[in-house]
Amino acid sequence: MLPFTICVVAGLQYLIHPQKLGSIQETINSDAIIPITLLTTDEVFGDLEGILQLFESYDDVFNTEFGSILVEKPGSSDNDVVNTTITGRQVYHLDQITALEDMAELPSGPYFLHGPNLHQAWRLYDDEFGAFTFGVVPDDLHQPDEFQPLTSSSLQGDSQAIPVPSRLYHPRPSPRKPLSGIRVSISDTISLKGTHTTFSSRAWKSLYKNPSDKTAEYARKLLDLGAVLVGKTKTSQFGTGAEWVDEQAPWSSRGDGYERLKGGSVGAAAASIGYEWFQHSVGVGNGRIVPDGGIYSIATSQGGISIDGIWTTSSSDRTRLLSRSLEDLLDITVRSTGQQPQEPKSPKRILYPVDMASVDETQQEALNSFVSTLQDFLGVQAQTIDIGAIWAESPPDEASDEDMQAYMRHAPFRSWCYEYYHAFDEFRHEYRQKTQKEAFAEPTPQFFWDKCKATTETEHREDLRRLEIYRQWFHEKIMATPNADAILVLPCGKSSRVEHRDEVVAPPTIYEGVGPEILASILGVPHLAVPFTQVPYESRISGRTEYQTVCVSVIGPQGSDTDIIQVVKQALEKAHVRTRVETGRFAFPADTLRNGRYSKPLCLTNSTLTHYITYTSPVMAEPTNTPVPASTPRATSPAPPVPVFSHPGSPYQTKLTMSSSTSRPRVLHIGDPIKYNPDTYIRFIGQCELVRPSAEERQRPAFIKALKERRWGDFQAIFRPFWGTGGEMGNWDAELIDLLPESVKVFASAGAGFDWADTKLLGERGIIYCNSGLAAAEAVADFAIAAIISTFRVLPWCISAAMSGDEEAFQINHRDATLQSYNLRDQALGLIGFGNIGQQIAARAFHGFGMDIHYYDVLPKPAHVVAPLRATHHETLASLLAKVDCAVLCTPAGDGTLINAKTLPLFKRGSRFVNIARGSLVDEDALTTVLQDNHISSAALDVHATEPKMHSGLLELARQGRVLLTCHNAGGTVDTHKGFEELSMRNIMAVLSGGEAITPVNLQFLKK
Repeated sequence: MLPFTICVVAGLQYLIHPQKLGSIQETINSDAIIPITLLTTDEVFGDLEGILQLFESYDDVFNTEFGSILVEKPGSSDNDVVNTTITGRQVYHLDQITALEDMAELPSGPYFLHGPNLHQAWRLYDDEFGAFTFGVVPDDLHQPDEFQPLTSSSLQGDSQAIPVPSRLYHPRPSPRKPLSGIRVSISDTISLKGTHTTFSSRAWKSLYKNPSDKTAEYARKLLDLGAVLVGKTKTSQFGTGAEWVDEQAPWSSRGDGYERLKGGSVGAAAASIGYEWFQHSVGVGNGRIVPDGGIYSIATSQGGISIDGIWTTSSSDRTRLLSRSLEDLLDITVRSTGQQPQEPKSPKRILYPVDMASVDETQQEALNSFVSTLQDFLGVQAQTIDIGAIWAESPPDEASDEDMQAYMRHAPFRSWCYEYYHAFDEFRHEYRQKTQKEAFAEPTPQFFWDKCKATTETEHREDLRRLEIYRQWFHEKIMATPNADAILVLPCGKSSRVEHRDEVVAPPTIYEGVGPEILASILGVPHLAVPFTQVPYESRISGRTEYQTVCVSVIGPQGSDTDIIQVVKQALEKAHVRTRVETGRFAFPADTLRNGRYSKPLCLTNSTLTHYITYTSPVMAEPTNTPVPASTPRATSPAPPVPVFSHPGSPYQTKLTMSSSTSRPRVLHIGDPIKYNPDTYIRFIGQCELVRPSAEERQRPAFIKALKERRWGDFQAIFRPFWGTGGEMGNWDAELIDLLPESVKVFASAGAGFDWADTKLLGERGIIYCNSGLAAAEAVADFAIAAIISTFRVLPWCISAAMSGDEEAFQINHRDATLQSYNLRDQALGLIGFGNIGQQIAARAFHGFGMDIHYYDVLPKPAHVVAPLRATHHETLASLLAKVDCAVLCTPAGDGTLINAKTLPLFKRGSRFVNIARGSLVDEDALTTVLQDNHISSAALDVHATEPKMHSGLLELARQGRVLLTCHNAGGTVDTHKGFEELSMRNIMAVLSGGEAITPVNLQFLKK
């Protein structure tokens, strides 16, 4: 391979791949190094700005400097070359093209001109956590065969640089190449042609200086599937070392940054929890699962992935796949093992072996919660078992009267240790012959070598025989082969205590018998590790509260690798528990602490860094892809067409790079990333500069500090797309609002309610507040109809009677509910508040059920609104309540209660009440009293005054079947969340483009 050329573009370090891909027709200096963007003729003369913005939003290699000079790909035209300038950009023309596999032409994207020749651009990322042995670059971009290790250092010179190609070079995943463009790291012990294996040993490196002449079968498979191998990660010395003498141990990004990572795949774990810019790590080890900073991983079934070309230290060594989400882990496992994705086989038994679960209280709580989650999903009761006791009751014939641990006392450790010692016979001998001295080994591997060299081959054969007997017994008595219908839940490690790098490493020991950490390795079955919770601890290093991830693990039958991942993923998703971790200090956000001792991760998280997303566009434009009422004001400028763009992996990747100076409006994005509207989001981020505070920065003290420090500069808008996150800083009162820069013009948030924000003060400060009630209106109206029906058909009583399982209660309800139930036709429905939601409820009730519509609102609605509904306006609340058979509260929150001891007696006796507005509008003590007195016959309440705490009197009435209580669910649908995102972005774009806000709520307070 030719030498690498390293350069810097816009403060980022790049490698120019030496393979020439083509040449331009123009003549330029042969030594020139120019970043360019390669485009088709249609792209050059089409929506150029939009395409360049799209490239930057998706590709972490591309930056705006590449868009300064363009190279046009040759087309079908035979026109002579014209040296053109477009919007101030120089345009060159490509002459020769070396086509890549599966492509008729080079893909559009960032490249370098080195002289007149075209080369791929590879970005160099700093290995700041010391996770990699080295990065790698393929010799041939068309058919990668041999690789060259990259020894270049970072710009700061304190770490290695890891190269990654542009995501734009790779087509979207296909059946032939399902991992196209997916970045993967592999273990140091996986052979890769042209590179070395080091085993983190100076002695090993000094003896074996020649690079590998072949690529491991599994690494070759990854390449054939389209994966990009970015580098080889460190392993502990000889797979067992713990002292890290010859190499520096990888650093953990979790907690205070000094947590000790353990295990053979320590580099793979450090890279996965530290770096967003690649997707998967592949480690190699003896199948033992250890806590490693909170990452999803699976030690695959024995034989599931070929180990040909992988340096193994015993027959129990297997590949271990690591990913930051269960979805990604499932994908790489499917591709790696060849197990086709299908509906998983649901286990019929969940086994929890108590004799293998000696853990601390925190881990026990996590295990209990995890088991409960699996029970709820699978609909089976977990079985607590004692494997040793089952052995005692029904031992294998060969065991005689020995208990399990006595029979297996030596076999697991001694069989492994025998193989581990002899795996390095050749190395020790050759090193001794060459240097006339012994090879250095860290205390831990040296301890094992010393202990195991005395084991005889006869003892080893006996150990292997006992292991096979144990495997057969376990599969027959515990896993129930051939049905293979059980899974086992086990802890990861024995303690949740944090160990730090500066602590003395515990001396190695010999383990005896069978324990949870080696059970899967003995059986040869898959072992899945799942980060499930996190616990706070006070760090003596950082001097603040940090969080330690607690994981649980699952063992499944042989070959069930993908099944157990799918089952756990579906169970957690059903329970609304996260199936993804983030990189950096927190695996999960620190504000989700639950159950006192540990946190159950329930919502999306952010990285611990502030995310700056920078794009350019000269014109603000509102997207037009979502219909809104005709009366809704819109931004005046039309949206330009969005170019069609195919790419691998997850779209629209957020970059962790500081923004450059720009004149475009800046938006402070508080809360989680968007999930549902990628097309609008591309337009949004193409027209604004987004800065997103981290989860830590969103805590009120840190948020106030950041505002005082003007950490985010002069931003023009605040964007909160989800009501579930982005509110960590608490109520937006004078303390926060007074710290906002004068540049802020609009605050757009999810949700219909806004009682958490002082919209009057915002208006007086010149800030328009926009809610998203319009997006929730349909869902709330649907839910309100269900609530209305429940009050007329006494559904709470019908449901509670059926759910009781009491035959007498069933008969009584069947007989007597008829006497208390009424059809909706011709019933008088009263809407307290007649805005968009009230009108939608009225439309459903009138047209769908034939109800008589009445409303009370301080502003009578025009004829074109009320006439189609035949709605009667009441000038006073008393007039409405005296008339209607059911009153629905659907008005914004106010300063006090609207339904209280003064207004409740005004209800018509026997009428009904529904609240889908705000709990603070209702005096719940007074409501309980009138319900108990039967002045109001029934009620349906979706919102509550002190939620999530419920009023005790109303709870008792709910148990009696008099009241329907729900958990503020009326607006909560996926469609609503889509609308929240869409409407919030559109509000901001409309205001910042000089148009009118779509859903403002505080214009009356705005300074004229």
